[in-house]
Amino acid sequence: MNVKSIRWGAAVGGALLAEIAQIIASVLWVAVYSYVLNPGQPISVYEQHAQTSGPWVSILAGFPIFYAASRWVAKSLPTGLALFGVFLVLDGTLLLLMDAQVAKAILWLVVLSYSTKLLACYLGGRHGMRQPVEAAE
Repeated sequence: MNVKSIRWGAAVGGALLAEIAQIIASVLWVAVYSYVLNPGQPISVYEQHAQTSGPWVSILAGFPIFYAASRWVAKSLPTGLALFGVFLVLDGTLLLLMDAQVAKAILWLVVLSYSTKLLACYLGGRHGMRQPVEAAE
């Protein structure tokens, strides 16, 4: 893998799109929980549920989100892995800014989340390279 073959714009753009998509997935999940599954509770219940469910939503929604970003935005294995690297730096920085007590409590979830996203970027990048090139008309 050659660093010169990485499309950095696509890696950064894909990482940002994937991060935004994960935030949207978390918000949608809390909306479903608050309006459909457990309506009529105080706002603190929904805030606590958002904190508890956030890592799980990241794991479950993260795989297809990062696969899609690596396949259709990165379009290559080197750029897909760079996309994961950019995300890791951004998300890792946010995680370090969190309360240390909270970060330690969810460390195993963080490791699982990053592992599934790395696998998704790897597979998406590999599959993105296999897309047939359309013939010029």
